Amino acid sequence: MIIISFLILIISFIIWSYLIINNKLKSDDEKFYNSLKIEGFRINFYKIITNLANTKFFIIVCLLLFIILNNKTLAIIISILMIINALIVFILKHIFKRERPNKKRLVIEKGYSYPSGHTVSSVSFYGFILVYLILNIYSLPIKILLFIIIASLIYLIGYSRVFLGVHYFSDIVGGILIGSAYLLIYTYIIFNILNLI
Repeated sequence: MIIISFLILIISFIIWSYLIINNKLKSDDEKFYNSLKIEGFRINFYKIITNLANTKFFIIVCLLLFIILNNKTLAIIISILMIINALIVFILKHIFKRERPNKKRLVIEKGYSYPSGHTVSSVSFYGFILVYLILNIYSLPIKILLFIIIASLIYLIGYSRVFLGVHYFSDIVGGILIGSAYLLIYTYIIFNILNLI
């Protein structure tokens, strides 16, 4: 079931990428961006939210995990998760070489647009934390609450990238697809094959 789900996500990402390359989603991207109300407190809010998935933030978090956690294995596993994540994003961005939107950018960003690195990283990191907590917490209501909170955070991070003018909506969807595929296979290897945690 895990492998089938992984393959579905990868195939979906390939199809989605094909649509992007052939400009099939351009009008949808425009409609989504034009529907946003970019004003007032929302700007500062999304600037804060987007920082919860940038590279510097994850480097600091990984360093803190080594200091705080007694379980150094978990800290190493999360650090490796994010290193591989960064490599995947780097490779994919340089394969597709999609330029960022020509919109009013509310934050400074360099590099290519597709897939959204912030989205892939948030799915990988927060998704892994969610899986770990769900496997170690027995209360169903708490599991449901954690899922809602983390899923909402991942959504807001992706949304912030479009809102701030540095990504297309289609970049976010692509990021969710490839991030979910990576998370799925990584957690399966860690928890089911290697039994490291």
